[in-house]
Amino acid sequence: MSDTEGVFELVDRLSIQKNISERRISKRESSKLSDEPTLLEKRLCEAFDVFDNARNNEVDVRDLGTIIRALGCVITEAELQEIQVQVEDVENNCVPLKKFVEYMHKAISERKFKPAEPEDLLKAFQLLDPDNRGFIMKNDLEKTLMEIGEPFTKDEIDEMMSVACDPATKRIYYEHYINLLIVKIPKNENLYSIADEIDELKSIPKKRRLESLLMEAEAKEANKS
Repeated sequence: MSDTEGVFELVDRLSIQKNISERRISKRESSKLSDEPTLLEKRLCEAFDVFDNARNNEVDVRDLGTIIRALGCVITEAELQEIQVQVEDVENNCVPLKKFVEYMHKAISERKFKPAEPEDLLKAFQLLDPDNRGFIMKNDLEKTLMEIGEPFTKDEIDEMMSVACDPATKRIYYEHYINLLIVKIPKNENLYSIADEIDELKSIPKKRRLESLLMEAEAKEANKS
């Protein structure tokens, strides 16, 4: 993949995600999973519950992308189609809670669909601004969006430009735009932060075992001397 193609892999339709992610996620504690659910599973259930209007542990498959993006995950339409194949109950045109949680738990634990860091987004936009002017012209960005990577639709481009573009100058001041895109998610609701904490907790016994082995080795060396 070229540097230019990487620009919009990093952007990954963040304008659309921003609008969706601002929806409030229900704070209802889920009791739908057997055994003791992890904090990550609870957050996945809470997002699912917002769209489970019938309270039957199912949501309409058309809501799948909205739920995933509301969780702070960044996915393209092609990735959404791949996820749908994995979790959909085709016969009933729905997504069961169990399949959704199992798939998303694994995906997030593997750090799939993680949003780009602001620094990466800045570097990506700077590729289109070789003169370091601090802005990109509307026509230039639209052309790139249509030609590089997975093409954006006209509606997606229009939505992006309504936020990113200065209507008077037709310029996109990308540092300001990036600040608008970044969604501030509290740590206890950020699924990737939760996954990081789970990994850290899992590593503690291994660290303690290693420390113990090192201490035993040091003690043996001390006794020899």
